[in-house]
Amino acid sequence: MCAGELWVRELRPKYSRRLHPSPPGHDETSADLFGLHSQARAGNLMAPLGLRSIVRSERAVLATLAVASLLPLGVASTQSSDLRVRLRSSDGIPIAGALVALLDAKDSVVAEGLSSESGTRVLRAPSGVYRVRTRRIGFLPAISSPVPVPRQDELLLVVETTRVVLNRIVVNSESQCSRSDPGSLALGMVWDEIDKALRASQLTLADLSGFGRARVFRTQIRSGSVVETDTTFFNIVDQRPFGAIHPDTLANAGYVVGDENKGWMFYAPDETVLLSEPFAATHCFRVVRESARPGQIGVAFEPVPRRKTADIVGVLWVDEESAELREVVFRFVNAGLIGRYEATGFTRFRRVPSGAWIVDEWLLKLPRLAARSSVYNGKEYSLVGYDERGGGIVYGAGRAPGARDTLARKH
Repeated sequence: MCAGELWVRELRPKYSRRLHPSPPGHDETSADLFGLHSQARAGNLMAPLGLRSIVRSERAVLATLAVASLLPLGVASTQSSDLRVRLRSSDGIPIAGALVALLDAKDSVVAEGLSSESGTRVLRAPSGVYRVRTRRIGFLPAISSPVPVPRQDELLLVVETTRVVLNRIVVNSESQCSRSDPGSLALGMVWDEIDKALRASQLTLADLSGFGRARVFRTQIRSGSVVETDTTFFNIVDQRPFGAIHPDTLANAGYVVGDENKGWMFYAPDETVLLSEPFAATHCFRVVRESARPGQIGVAFEPVPRRKTADIVGVLWVDEESAELREVVFRFVNAGLIGRYEATGFTRFRRVPSGAWIVDEWLLKLPRLAARSSVYNGKEYSLVGYDERGGGIVYGAGRAPGARDTLARKH
């Protein structure tokens, strides 16, 4: 080995469901009926422990760690410095798309980012002593021994961890409504993989800019036929193209707001919402499989008992072999009159070549009602069609040359 290199090994964690608080600052994606107003704006971009590192015997490294051992872990000054981390496997292959984080003495994340295609990540933190945690989808996590910051040379971590096996999980029907249940091994294992993908999607920004463009659209469907559609294309610059409103707002006000007089606003969850404490506190979770989805395992969620606020029920689906998150499907419940009709949605995820994760596509399918006067009931409502609101990343050219940024047509 060369100077600056550490070996890290895995520690099998006691699994429990972990949902992390969301960072502040989100814009919204919304759609309403009757008024038919929608927004799709860019949102601001905003753990298992363990693993002892085995340090090689080079004198320079030993001297560095000797100094580190004299300092309290995580004690930091106000001056910040960069730590450049490079990840590779034991056979020398760079590890891309891994979540790399600096942990303080309380195991709190001080800085976190995704490793690049070359396996590197620069983390900025106040001067002090930290441990470096690496998490990658489909593998158990790893944590290094203490590392002082600032550090002059690059820190090379050789990561050796065991693959996560999901296809042997036995599914039962028990639902877990507490935030952390150490006894639920199956739920903890699947949720950890979901957590990694959602967190990686939160942190992905540079990879998005490489795609260049995204789109949002609205389609009106009547009697099974499209009667109107409107598509808007926009550039992806330095913000995530899709985002939801703040998790606290959704937990308190609900995912559907409005009534038959004012119309309804529907709100879909994004990565930040699904990882948030308010979402964990207001939902129960269980592991599921479906015959219609061979090779996949899911974590189903539903509102906690006796919750009357408009909410969502759904499933986060994971590929059993690769442990990669595929999509989130959901429907709206506890929504009064509009809740009698099927209002659904999905969000699909994609892993890009660098190993990072992005929201590839999303869709809301919302019922459109018509009102008529009734001698006996005052007003009666009937389903006349659906409105679809969605969006996604535009790959390649995405559209014909000369097309306008906003396209609208009526049939």
